[in-house]
Amino acid sequence: MDVAVQIEFLVTPQLASPSGPRYGEWPPAPDRVFQALVATAAETGKDMGVLTCLESAPGIQASEATMYAAPVRFVPENYRRSNRYHQGARRYLPTVHPQSPVVTYVWSDVPADAVEPLREIVELITHIGRAASLARGTLVDAESVYISWIPDDQGEVLMRVPYQGRLNDLVESFNRGVKSTQAPVSGYSNTANIHPSTEWGDLMVLRPEYQLDLSRAPQWTDKMRRAVMSKASDDMPAFIHGHGDHRHVAWAAIPDVGHRFASGRILGLGCWVPSDVSLEERGLLGSLLMRVTELNGLKLEIDQVGLKGLRRSTWSRPSPIWSTVTPIALDRWPKKTFPPEMVVANSLSAMGLPKPERIMCSNHSQVKGAANARKYPSRRGNRFITHALIEWAEPIVGPLLIGADRYFGGGLCRPLS
Repeated sequence: MDVAVQIEFLVTPQLASPSGPRYGEWPPAPDRVFQALVATAAETGKDMGVLTCLESAPGIQASEATMYAAPVRFVPENYRRSNRYHQGARRYLPTVHPQSPVVTYVWSDVPADAVEPLREIVELITHIGRAASLARGTLVDAESVYISWIPDDQGEVLMRVPYQGRLNDLVESFNRGVKSTQAPVSGYSNTANIHPSTEWGDLMVLRPEYQLDLSRAPQWTDKMRRAVMSKASDDMPAFIHGHGDHRHVAWAAIPDVGHRFASGRILGLGCWVPSDVSLEERGLLGSLLMRVTELNGLKLEIDQVGLKGLRRSTWSRPSPIWSTVTPIALDRWPKKTFPPEMVVANSLSAMGLPKPERIMCSNHSQVKGAANARKYPSRRGNRFITHALIEWAEPIVGPLLIGADRYFGGGLCRPLS
């Protein structure tokens, strides 16, 4: 069952961000709350073993908050022998000013018999983080909670979350008299800023031994598709071959664009995976892709460096402004009374996206290194090719692929600041 732990701060919270002591943290990281629960159980003699059911990333309900850079302070500390006058220790005490002092964490799959023991621990909490951040806790009805922050591997905000075995690690560190290690971070996304854009999920990509001509992206993606299909058995799933009316992968040619030294050439070859594929399907596709080590004499390998251009987050972060980096092959030829901007708008509407505030089509992209539309062929050779700058009133989450050639590298968009 779902359990909602509600924390109400009784004073202005003093919560320092682990990444920068001058700035505050909001919402408080789930691991911060988990450690407070462990400390409370230990100090009050409660059975802390029940807290193992909270060793996961919860959903969070929290308001917006204002945070300013904290000024430097010098606080007294124990006398130390020195040739110079001791002026005290340098400290920052960042504060957070939330619109609402109440934060709620919703954990799933909690056993029913653990609810009451959890309630006893939660209601004994006195503070979160610093002792000065006085707080009280309680359990509330999970169905009444509107979750505003959800765990998301591609989320832009990173929070420390408890993991399987976190309780044991904290207890062991205490027994050894050493400071506990920081919990790993997990991505979170704000549901208020999320608008699902397309059907695409993960990016699976291989790096060629040298960068390729981006104007030949349709040919390279077609070769990649054929190579992967040649490694599959006769009963390969439809989401790979794409025949019939099925959702299927989009073969990708990821270009080196968007930075000062962008080459504008193909940096990686692979595919965008539909977001609703099962773990078994994703595993099958990954194994087939890994077996493609050569393409027309060109060696392919896994990216060992972690290039930013080959990360899914580079192409999916929320933004209200997007620009194509490979031109769009329009679904229909524009006319004087039906310009390219209207064709693009219709394509976006068919994808379930909101109506853009502005669309501007041209032969040139707003992203440095992107292909010129006049030098980029369509896959079939009979399409109107154009770049587009698209602006919405609200942030859109990618990946964003538009047009008739979106399954073969065309119409790939990148979010702009």
